[in-house]
Amino acid sequence: MLEIMTERCCLRPMTDADFPALCRYLQDPGVMYAYGHAFSDREVWDWLRRQQARYVVPGYGALAVELRETGEMIGQCGITMQDCAGVTACTAAADGEEGGQAPAGEEAGPSALLSERIDATPRTLQVPEVGYLLAKNYWHHGYATESARACMEFAFDVLGVPEIFSCIRDDNRPSLEVARRNGMELCGRFNKHYYGQDMEHLLYVARKESWGL
Repeated sequence: MLEIMTERCCLRPMTDADFPALCRYLQDPGVMYAYGHAFSDREVWDWLRRQQARYVVPGYGALAVELRETGEMIGQCGITMQDCAGVTACTAAADGEEGGQAPAGEEAGPSALLSERIDATPRTLQVPEVGYLLAKNYWHHGYATESARACMEFAFDVLGVPEIFSCIRDDNRPSLEVARRNGMELCGRFNKHYYGQDMEHLLYVARKESWGL
């Protein structure tokens, strides 16, 4: 089975035995702010089953983040395919960061350089995303940055994708900082409707050709 090792963490597929650890953060309203609600037990099981199905097809998904020193599961991180509807280029984000305007183009799959095809026309994109979610006790220790970077390396080197994205709520400062620390740049924005709410999201990207330079 897939495992990704970092200096301090082991990223591995989730099992049913991880359900209590998943509940500790998926049912914490402070952790689940970006989702608009804490999960019920049924939603936690559904979440776990979705990841386990992804390990079969396409062969990757959100992985448990486990501390190598103690074996404790502290959260999750991994690569998943995400549908983003109504994406437009960012020319001036609310936080003052700038994203470049790109030439118009057709909608594309993950094999193309999607960020070069985003313009002022709203587009629906399917993108490989690096996502991360940790229990609150383990915030601000660099675990999310470390784990996300390892997953980005996996996506570039093993999956062979040319770009990796992160879809982040525009006011989720900790996640935005993780993306920036890992060399991701703002390229678009879109509105996501989830759990009865409209949530503004920013789209960040890292390109294999220039990442880590």
